[in-house]
Amino acid sequence: MAQKLDIDYETTIFTLKPDNLGPNKATLLHARTANKSKQHFYKAILYLHGYIDYYFHDHVCTRFLEHGYDFYALDMRKCGRSIISPEQDKYKHYCTDLHEYDEEITLAIEHIIKEAKDKERKILLFGHSTGGLLATLYASSGSRHADIDAVILNSPYLTAMKTTFFETVLLGVLTKLRKSENVDGGWYGKSIHISARGEWNFDLNKKPIDKIPLHGSFLCAVRTIQEDLEKKRISIPCPVLFMCSNRSLKSEKTWRDEFAEADLILDVITMKAMAATIGPQVTIHEIENAKHDIFLSKQSVREQAFNLMFQWLQQLEDNWLIKTNI
Repeated sequence: MAQKLDIDYETTIFTLKPDNLGPNKATLLHARTANKSKQHFYKAILYLHGYIDYYFHDHVCTRFLEHGYDFYALDMRKCGRSIISPEQDKYKHYCTDLHEYDEEITLAIEHIIKEAKDKERKILLFGHSTGGLLATLYASSGSRHADIDAVILNSPYLTAMKTTFFETVLLGVLTKLRKSENVDGGWYGKSIHISARGEWNFDLNKKPIDKIPLHGSFLCAVRTIQEDLEKKRISIPCPVLFMCSNRSLKSEKTWRDEFAEADLILDVITMKAMAATIGPQVTIHEIENAKHDIFLSKQSVREQAFNLMFQWLQQLEDNWLIKTNI
């Protein structure tokens, strides 16, 4: 089991516009760094979680705090801490347009800007899976995209999932009819949760691992943005770090140990090919034996990812200092 970390988070609740299902809110967590040595900027990370997910990555937060970054994590509408009723719980991560998330991401960035006060600031988006797709979209065209100085993508949902024939038919029906259906979660969730084959003790009510709701409207919204990516209508002007596993595997009924060392959700080959097209400053790293969420991989693998990420960030910071003549 991963070590339980004691981090003092401040919580901010954003009341969002209602949609066709009713009211919405988003929840922003904020941990302040105590490392003020050699601080030339107010540095902040905004973490965006994946599909049917929420923020529980204290170990990631700790590493950023140690490197002098204030850490923010956003539980988006209808996800995690932001589910406001038992009825809404049935619609985890439901949306009809990915641009809907512009509202809470913008509110979070404006909150960060207020926290920075009059200091020169550097704001980075850090997105995993669906959160990576949202980070890509926002950094290209979001309301405050000009305030984003860099983007980190952890196995972003840039391309369609690899599916069997029957899964493809099911997803097609859900998308066309805008229906919702609970589907088998496969081995990925079980490979990370402590109750099965993993080391992470997250809340299974907020992030289920057995049955996962899929919403046709969400799938349609995702496909719309992925088509824009394919047609090169989306481009991120700031530096991007893209990280993924070195291989994908398709879940089978019987567990195999290699499932713990591969991406079981997305196809890394097509994901990596798409990542190369999303901007002029994209750095790509494959992490050997990584899971879909690289930072939930076994310790040696995630340490490699941490090292590569903070080396990249140090180069960015060096360039920031040169450009500002500090």
